[in-house]
Amino acid sequence: MTVDIEKVPEWLESFLQRVFFGPCLHHELQKNELNRYCITCDLDACRYCISSGFHDGHKLLKIYRHVYKDVVPLDEIAHHLDCTKIQPYKCNKKWVIALNPLPHCGSGAQIEGDVSCDVCKRRLNDPDQYRFCCIACKVQAFSRKRKQMVPHFLIDDASIGNLMEAARAKRHKRRRKGVPQRAPLS
Repeated sequence: MTVDIEKVPEWLESFLQRVFFGPCLHHELQKNELNRYCITCDLDACRYCISSGFHDGHKLLKIYRHVYKDVVPLDEIAHHLDCTKIQPYKCNKKWVIALNPLPHCGSGAQIEGDVSCDVCKRRLNDPDQYRFCCIACKVQAFSRKRKQMVPHFLIDDASIGNLMEAARAKRHKRRRKGVPQRAPLS
């Protein structure tokens, strides 16, 4: 069962803004890091919170760290969201999906032919199959899409083709690093 991400669940925005892996303030024990999320209660939790029985029967997600970013197992999140078009990663023999993108390093300039995330422009491993690098980017793309919706009777087929062509040309245009300068004459 997958839930369409275009109908963003109420808990999702809160979930994406959470900071995981800090210490649980309710359990001062070893290994009390907040690496679980209770969808039902909209709370982050540690292993002791979950084992207390308070969250029995609730919808739970386990959060992992993969290359310094928070990820959730694909098989767990797929019950709650439509994860198609989001690039998964292999982490300890499990397929996982990132919650948020890593901050960019470098210039961020795209080279023609590079295919990247539609929102944050992070490079994708398999651009033929995926359009987003994380859940947050897919949510952001669909929230933008909803804001930009124009009634279909106002747009004809020719203008749709022109818009798509302009967007395609803009995406593949290579940015310059700066103003070219000639070497000084000696």
